[in-house]
Amino acid sequence: MNKTATTSGAALSNQKKLLTLARKRLQRFATLMPKLLVSENPETVHDLRVWSRRLQQALRVIHPTSKPPKSKKVLRVLRQVRQALGPCRNLDVNLDLIKEMHQHAGAAAVLRAWGAVRAKLEAKRGPLIERARREIARHDLFNFISRAQALIEAADGDADPLEILKNPIQKSMKAWQQAFASATELRDEIHLHQFRVAGKRLRYRVELLAELGENKAKPLVEALKELQNALGAWHDRSALIDYVAEFIGRADFLADHPDIGRALLTEMEKEKLRNETNISQLLADAAKVPETWAHWKPLTDEPHQSAKR
Repeated sequence: MNKTATTSGAALSNQKKLLTLARKRLQRFATLMPKLLVSENPETVHDLRVWSRRLQQALRVIHPTSKPPKSKKVLRVLRQVRQALGPCRNLDVNLDLIKEMHQHAGAAAVLRAWGAVRAKLEAKRGPLIERARREIARHDLFNFISRAQALIEAADGDADPLEILKNPIQKSMKAWQQAFASATELRDEIHLHQFRVAGKRLRYRVELLAELGENKAKPLVEALKELQNALGAWHDRSALIDYVAEFIGRADFLADHPDIGRALLTEMEKEKLRNETNISQLLADAAKVPETWAHWKPLTDEPHQSAKR
C-alpha cells in the first residue's frame, strides 16, 4: 500500500471518529436543552453550557474554513444558550460557596450573615432561570437539530480532523502563553480572566484531539483541566466577593445591620487573602503546562523533527 493510500485511509478513519463524536455531542446537547425547561438542577445548567462548547468545537473542525449560513445559525444558537445561562451559572456557584461557608461558620453573627446573603441570592434564582428559559425557548429545537445534523452529514470525507486541528491548537497555545505572561506580570482580575478564557479555548481543542485518538495529548488535557478548575475556583470567589460588596453596600444596610456587616467584611478579607494565595499557586502550576506541551510534541512538529534525524 502506498503512502497516499495509507494517509487517505487514516484521514477517513479520523473523519468517521469525528462524525461519531459530533453526533454524540449533538445528542447530549439536544437532550439537556428541553430538560432545562422543566428542571432547576444547577448541574443541568452547567452541563448544557459545557456540551454546547464541545459541540461547537466539533462543528468548527467539520467545517473549518467555509462558513455556510446554516453553520453560522447553529453556532449562534450555541453561543446564545451559553450567554442566557451565564448569570444563572454564576449565581449557582456563589450559592454553593455560601452553603460551604455557612456550614463551617462558628460564630452566630457569621451564621446570620451568610444566611442573609444566601436568602437574597436564592430569591434571585427563580427569576434568572425563568428568564434563561424564555430566551432558550425562542429557539426551535427541532430546527436546530436538523441544521446541526445537516452540517455533520455534509462533512468533507477527505479532510483529516487531526490535520485540521493542528493550526488552531498551535494558535490557541500561543494565545494561552501570551495570556499567561500578562496574568503573571499584572496579576489583576481582568488579565486572570483573559487567561482563564484562553485556557478554555485551548483545552476544548486539545480535548477533541485526544478523543480522536491522539493519546499523547491526554496529559496536556489533564494539566489544563486541573488549571481550569483552580482558575474557576478563583473566579467564583472573586465573583462572591463582588456580590457581597454589593450586598452590604446597599443604602442604610450597615447602619441597620452592623453585626452582619462586620461579619461579612471580616469573611471577605479572609477570602481576599485566600484568593491571593491561590493566584500564586495556580500561576506556579500553570508554568508547568508548557513542559507538558513540549513533551507531547505536537503533530505539526513531527515532520520537522523527522527531517532533522
